[in-house]
Amino acid sequence: MSKAEKHRQKLEKELAHKASFMNTTKWKALFAILKGINFQFESKVKLLLDAEIRTLSIPNPNNLIKEKYIEEYWGVFELKEIEWILISLKTEFQNIEELEQKLQEGKLFEYETSKAELKIYGYK
Repeated sequence: MSKAEKHRQKLEKELAHKASFMNTTKWKALFAILKGINFQFESKVKLLLDAEIRTLSIPNPNNLIKEKYIEEYWGVFELKEIEWILISLKTEFQNIEELEQKLQEGKLFEYETSKAELKIYGYK
């Protein structure tokens, strides 16, 4: 069995035990919102099968590989692997009110905010 197939099986097993809040369409909508607001933010991502929290460049939703993969300098991953995305709100140019308003319009997003960050969940 290939490494990719082992990863896929492990991912599917993990997904079976999680409450899902996102799908490919909602991730694309989120990325469009973030690009549309033109936030100057730092973001992090936590993948389901990875303990490491990594830097994430918010992609243009039209530039995803095969409509469902993101490529970062540290690797390629599928949208359904995202456990959560963390957006730092420490930058003075952030407009958190605008972001929260956009997150509450249309598609439903599961998220939490604090003074320092906004976390958008793919799974809990």
